[in-house]
Amino acid sequence: MTERPNLAQLQDLALPAAISPWPQTPLALSLSLLLVLTLLGLVCLQLRRWRSNRYRRCALATLDALQRHCTADPARLTELPTLLKLAALQAWPRESVAALSGPDWLAFIQQQCPGHHFPEVLGELAYWPPERILALGQGERSALLQSARVWLKHHVRP
Repeated sequence: MTERPNLAQLQDLALPAAISPWPQTPLALSLSLLLVLTLLGLVCLQLRRWRSNRYRRCALATLDALQRHCTADPARLTELPTLLKLAALQAWPRESVAALSGPDWLAFIQQQCPGHHFPEVLGELAYWPPERILALGQGERSALLQSARVWLKHHVRP
């Protein structure tokens, strides 16, 4: 007579080994490594670009503050050329930027931001007395601030 199997005698089924999350073949491993290195390179490149544009972010923040101050005191618009010159000195060698003034400065600004037109006043503004700036209309002052913003955002570095 055969014995009946007892539940205590049952054994668990053998489960297959867990699948490894790592690539199994040399080709898959090398492609994964290449992907990781490419992503790391892109992150480093983006970080370098972000760091090299720090002067732009600082200049744009200063421009925002200047724009707020100019609504109450339009004569502070004379600070605009100084802001642009300081930003240019951060991006270009001192010898090629520091001595520029007037029409030469305006030509430099035009050259570094092709496709945009900047008002001629931008080259002379540093030498204007406050009374002459006060004579500018709100639209002209806004246009000057906007053209400075365009240059700070879009100029092409060497």
